[in-house]
Amino acid sequence: MVDSTTVLLVFVTLLTAVFIWSRRTYVYWQRRRVKFVQPVHLLGNLKDVLWLRTSFPLLLRDYYFDPLFKDEPVVGIYLFHQPALLIRDLNLLGTILVEDFVSFSTRFSKCDKRVDKLAANSLFFVRNPEWREIRTRLSPVFSSGKIKQMFALMEEVGCDLEAYLQRLTANGATRRNVVVNVKEICDLYNTDLISSIAFGLRSYSLRNKQTELGSRCREAYTLTFRRVIDLCVIYFLPKFVSLLRRNLLAPAHADFLRRTVLQVIEERERNGVMRNDLIEMLLTLKMEAALNQDRTHFSHQQDYLVAQAAMFELTGIESCASTMSFALYELAKQPLLQARLRSEIRQTIGTAEPLDINYDKVMGMRYLDMVVAETLRMYPNMSILERECTPINKKRFYPLRPYAECFARRGMPVYVSTLAIHHDPEYWPNPSRFDPERFSPENRKLHIPMSYLPFGAGPHNCIGAGIALVQIKLGLIHFLRTHRAEICEKTVDNIEFDRKFLLLSSQSDIYLSVEKCL
Repeated sequence: MVDSTTVLLVFVTLLTAVFIWSRRTYVYWQRRRVKFVQPVHLLGNLKDVLWLRTSFPLLLRDYYFDPLFKDEPVVGIYLFHQPALLIRDLNLLGTILVEDFVSFSTRFSKCDKRVDKLAANSLFFVRNPEWREIRTRLSPVFSSGKIKQMFALMEEVGCDLEAYLQRLTANGATRRNVVVNVKEICDLYNTDLISSIAFGLRSYSLRNKQTELGSRCREAYTLTFRRVIDLCVIYFLPKFVSLLRRNLLAPAHADFLRRTVLQVIEERERNGVMRNDLIEMLLTLKMEAALNQDRTHFSHQQDYLVAQAAMFELTGIESCASTMSFALYELAKQPLLQARLRSEIRQTIGTAEPLDINYDKVMGMRYLDMVVAETLRMYPNMSILERECTPINKKRFYPLRPYAECFARRGMPVYVSTLAIHHDPEYWPNPSRFDPERFSPENRKLHIPMSYLPFGAGPHNCIGAGIALVQIKLGLIHFLRTHRAEICEKTVDNIEFDRKFLLLSSQSDIYLSVEKCL
């Protein structure tokens, strides 16, 4: 038998080895004379994230505004044992995202194709050269011309939203105020809209209130301890994804999406029904590849097709619903701004049924565009951006000069806190004030390049930004054309972000008083 002395000796030896390894690991930035956030042994700077005290986007925002790093172009951080960089200098940011994109052409995060096929095959996670091929093939699908073809489907859901509000505020021949959680209403609207344009289905959430698609989407972003472990491996320890078999999409969620999309595809191929949505456009790509006898085309693989629709669900429901609810909250706090927007809406599309509305009129509303832009500044959809350093010609290091006196090592993750940049008073005076005039045509010319990144920048920018903007604007049009949102006793004074939610979401429900207006 092994005596207690031997066990104690082995334990002390292991503890000593871990301590020495930790000390050697966590002097990386110190040796390179880069100011860094003091790490915790083994956990790096992720202790508060793992303990569910904060989310990673809010953690990076706090580091960005730490007075210790006020004049620093970069900040050194540690993801467990992995050195990483938080970029603060906008010129360096432009180099990474746009000018020298090839040296930062992939994301650091990773999903395993054997364990999580839908996430791994999506445009968000797939790597070169597959990423370049899929992005090239899908870009025409998200052009303004294609969005115009989808607009009729989107408008149907917009009309359902207006009818839903009419039912809420109906009281015989009189009008009444009703206090509602606006985020719930925005969730229902965006679930219906994404179901229609991405999955080819009418989910009627605005009539039935609860759908599997919407509930599963929100579960994907809610941070439980098990969920944090999954996300930490995917985003911070991607080399261990295959070994630890972690999922971005829960198996039941993935099976639901696969079953839904493949059923719609099979029905479309059998019946030849035409519908201007994502499914039809993916099928068009598939037929074009078949005519050209291109067996390498991604559309021949079912999981690639399903994966693109899955990312539509994850990125198109929760983020757009939050943006809409934040916009309504800010407009309720400033009734004069809301009245100005309502006036523009009514002057553009009229008040009599049927409405004179189309894609060009929605995108041509100048003040609506200013309101949405300012909302995305204060509450950006993409609160962080991530890239992996991949220098060309197999170089080991990438020099950050002249912006920073250090190097990024091959394989090193670099991060950008768009939330922090959008609230930096150096670029946005009085950043906590909601002021759509920041985005008037005259003021847009004064913006500092790379200081506004609601959908990212460069070749890796959000491919669905155009659809997202129409989705948000159309929802606000149908909400505010006939109804007024006002603050009430249950309305929170200020938005505090939920530290247990992956995206920017209010910690408290956003309650507003809604009334039908003349």
